[in-house]
Amino acid sequence: MDTASIASSNQTVEKPATRSSNLSKKCKLWLVWGIAIGLLFVGSLIGGLIYYYTQQANHAANAQVPPDNGPSTDYTSNTTIPDNPNYVRSFWGIDYTPRGAQMDLGCSVTQNDVIEDLKILYQLTPRIRLYGMDCNQANLVLNGMNALGIDMGVIMTIWVDGNSTTYQRQYDEFWKTTQQFGYDRLIGVSVGNEGKYFCPAVLTSIFRKQTTVDDLVSKMEDVRKGLADAGQSHIPVYTTDINDLDQLLPHMDAILDNVHPFFGGTTAELAANWTWKYFYEVDQYPVLKFAKTSGVQKPAVISEIGWPTYPVNETVKGAIPGIPQLQRFMDDYVCEANKRGIPYFWFEFKDEPWKQWMFNETRESYWGLFDENGNLKNLTLPNCPMAPWTKGDLTFPQPAPLNTTN
Repeated sequence: MDTASIASSNQTVEKPATRSSNLSKKCKLWLVWGIAIGLLFVGSLIGGLIYYYTQQANHAANAQVPPDNGPSTDYTSNTTIPDNPNYVRSFWGIDYTPRGAQMDLGCSVTQNDVIEDLKILYQLTPRIRLYGMDCNQANLVLNGMNALGIDMGVIMTIWVDGNSTTYQRQYDEFWKTTQQFGYDRLIGVSVGNEGKYFCPAVLTSIFRKQTTVDDLVSKMEDVRKGLADAGQSHIPVYTTDINDLDQLLPHMDAILDNVHPFFGGTTAELAANWTWKYFYEVDQYPVLKFAKTSGVQKPAVISEIGWPTYPVNETVKGAIPGIPQLQRFMDDYVCEANKRGIPYFWFEFKDEPWKQWMFNETRESYWGLFDENGNLKNLTLPNCPMAPWTKGDLTFPQPAPLNTTN
């Protein structure tokens, strides 16, 4: 890891003058605001909660007998990657969920679909982050890379949702996949994604306290031991939960935080500056402080960042969904983040409209650079080329600490 710009253990770490030291307090303020707005839509919210937990119950029942072998890895796609002048490998990383990779929806993902996605993703980013192991998705991704003859760094996620059957199924699939494909494209393992506490993205998910600190720590340590037993102790293990960060940080190899200026209520014009400040105050500062007291240096990574494009009436204070807004934020953020050395995963590759009926949340469905069919939205993608990823590269660059006194 490139830790040259992280404060050493004998370097003074200056607490940012404007930093709110209590993330939970910040979430509570967001929550109060969210409840006030949510009262206007209480009928929809209650309906969404009922539907969500009904789906969770159905998921628990249906998940008892998962497919034995998952979707077929056979394919008929042409494995030549066509050069598209509109695509430049400019994103440090991109969040990716193959369409149809949800067990509740019948695991309709195919190897052809994944190969076609990878043809585009490879031209946009050196790294991708997956959200789960269900429906053979990691297997399809790695097999697709083999078919195309490409290498990309992959973060795999073992999903945590409070259902022990779900976790065990995905846990087993993780080890099955690594046994089949090895570890040379694996750049990290995330144990859950905001399973403990999700604030403030979706109102319904504020209630999604589906695990505990002790449970997450136990799961991370178990995965870490399994990697060590396989001779892969260098592969980092973490979670994207940052609530109770003081308890989780000693057990994580990096901080991963889903950072969304949109939910901070800022305008697209101010979103990049909002992000620089947030990243330092909430993510990097705790890492620097931990390094000062423990002598152990860990990187901070933005695991999600992006902007929704629809519907335009789903605003958060000054934040307005829309393609012009996404374009503005992307223009201000991507190349500058690369220049500063901030590791991030752009959220996300394609729209996921299944979320709007499954979770009664329309806005969460339209964060893609591309629509659900893989058509680029009316966007000009950033042009700041990055080198392809090479096997064994686990580097998470870190920016110099933000000077908040100027």
